[in-house]
Amino acid sequence: MKISWFGIGVSFFTFAKLNMHILILLISLEALMLSLLVFLLSFSFMCSSSFHLFLILLTFAACEAALGLALLVSILRLRGNDYVMSFSSLNF
Repeated sequence: MKISWFGIGVSFFTFAKLNMHILILLISLEALMLSLLVFLLSFSFMCSSSFHLFLILLTFAACEAALGLALLVSILRLRGNDYVMSFSSLNF
């Protein structure tokens, strides 16, 4: 349980401070999702509840990862880089 709290804190810190590339943002969001999954799994073990919510959240995590990678590939093909600073509304 403590490891999941540490993972949540590190992923929030990474998302807030290291926001230069989109790939870093996507990796930190995926780390946050995996930390939440570990927290939910350990909470389910402690309370001996069902794992339906865990499986639903795992499915959403997989869909989020696939969607993020698809957006990253399309951004790289459109712009040629993955810098966050290049996403000004004036550049479109």
